[in-house]
Amino acid sequence: MKLQTRKSTFRLFALLPLFLMSLNVQAQSDYTGESPATRTYAITNATIVQAPGKVMEGATIVVSNGLITSVGKNVNAPANAEMIDGTDMYIYPGFIDGMSHTGTKQPEPMDRPNNLFSPDPPNDYAGITPENTVISQVQVDESSISNMRKAGFTISHSVPQGRMLPGSGAIIMLSDADHPDEMILKEESSMFTQFAGAPRAYPGNTLGIMAKFRNLYKNAELAKQHAEMYEDNPAGLPRPNRDRVLEAFYPVVSNERPIFYDAPTALEARRAMRLKNELGFTLTIGNLEQGWDLIDDLKASGTNVFMSIDIPTEPKDSKDEDKSDEVKALEERRMEFYNKNLGQYAAMAEAGVKFGISSMGTNANKVMGNMRTIIEHGLSENDALAALTINSAQLLGIADVAGTLEGGKLGNMIVSNGPLFDEKTQIKYVFVDGDKYSYEIKEKKAADEGGSNDVADVVGEWSYSYQGPQGEASGKIIVRDEGGTLEATLTNDSGQPDVELKNVSYASSMLSFDYDFDAGGQSINIVFEGTVNGTDLEGLLDVTAFNVTIPLTAMKTSSPE
Repeated sequence: MKLQTRKSTFRLFALLPLFLMSLNVQAQSDYTGESPATRTYAITNATIVQAPGKVMEGATIVVSNGLITSVGKNVNAPANAEMIDGTDMYIYPGFIDGMSHTGTKQPEPMDRPNNLFSPDPPNDYAGITPENTVISQVQVDESSISNMRKAGFTISHSVPQGRMLPGSGAIIMLSDADHPDEMILKEESSMFTQFAGAPRAYPGNTLGIMAKFRNLYKNAELAKQHAEMYEDNPAGLPRPNRDRVLEAFYPVVSNERPIFYDAPTALEARRAMRLKNELGFTLTIGNLEQGWDLIDDLKASGTNVFMSIDIPTEPKDSKDEDKSDEVKALEERRMEFYNKNLGQYAAMAEAGVKFGISSMGTNANKVMGNMRTIIEHGLSENDALAALTINSAQLLGIADVAGTLEGGKLGNMIVSNGPLFDEKTQIKYVFVDGDKYSYEIKEKKAADEGGSNDVADVVGEWSYSYQGPQGEASGKIIVRDEGGTLEATLTNDSGQPDVELKNVSYASSMLSFDYDFDAGGQSINIVFEGTVNGTDLEGLLDVTAFNVTIPLTAMKTSSPE
């Protein structure tokens, strides 16, 4: 079973680059390496949700050579089809990720040039490389591809990693491939930018980044105009100088390509919209976390938006009965912020703001749980499904081929053993571009069906270990019951400092917790979730920042008297 941990295991961070290399094959656990006998599939007698609110029961869907060929109740399966009995199964359109780094590898940071003139550094040092494309960073065996696919995602608008202007994004299929080109659905689909400055050089802060962006955009307008005039009639005009950075702006200037801004906060989103209003480009805000005060602005400006699915953890009040009024007020403000954050999705849907979902910064294993939490805070299941499917397809301009289950569209779909947003539902198959990926359905027992909620099962000391490329790492997980609240500490046998764990919970025999680790200013995200079976604990460490999962086992060595 699984065991996830959020936000780093001490010096595990030092081993992560090696884990990335050594665990790629493991992360692709659903890949058989064998060609299927047929690329025609017929799933019969299933409940098919073609689109939000459009449901057919006892229906059949046929996928052949990558495309949906027919959907309905009176469909005859082709003779060469692999037949799949869909009784008690539910079929949904495959999820579409509106903005993420799925499939990409972080490029090596550029060394600081000798004698750098910091007010005007080279473009590549400043992170200004819009002429680059995300495809140069995509690795076909990158574990985030299989992880996101297992969570139900079939298409990703992937953007490059870097600083201010790292390059163009591409819409890719989350399929097994031998080369990134085989995954491309739409190349150079966006110009990606963010408020990320150059290290100790210009533009190093937000105001400098905005000023530099304006300068590049206006210079691109002039260069484009000059190039077009020269092409029409070169006589008497100086030959245009090639500038690949400015040329990358040409389709943006002509509104043929949108700019995708990574803007998690309301302030960053407003700054992006200010640039849009000044310069006139087509804007999409991605990875928005704090949009509750922007609903009217988004609606009035027609700005497209992909909401972050990385939701905050519900705050817990202190157990101190004598807490001060200041502490009480602080706890109330924390809960108010939490409710605003979780309620903004329903508020946007009610206001008519069409939004998709961005998984940037989110662990694939948390997507469905986070969606269920958002639904509990007011978003309807139909609106949640729309955000994951048809809305994202429309906002990305691919609704003619994806987002719903209709004849002629891509064979991208999810087959689950129950209604999608039910807590016990699991995904049995994911189809990407007509290819089938199978997953094991694991029995989830409720507490009254054999799963345990007794915290005595986990309180005590657990000796853990995991196998890394430099050998076995080990330590202890020490779980305590503090007046009905679980707390835990993680130790390491190598002598590194202990780490206090957060959000420790135990239910239905599942133990989970998370914690933060500051690696030189970079927050590393690790999730720990696993199954307790007597004195055994088994699961995975999931390192979000590097899209890596690492098997971990533990044995209970002592319990409190």
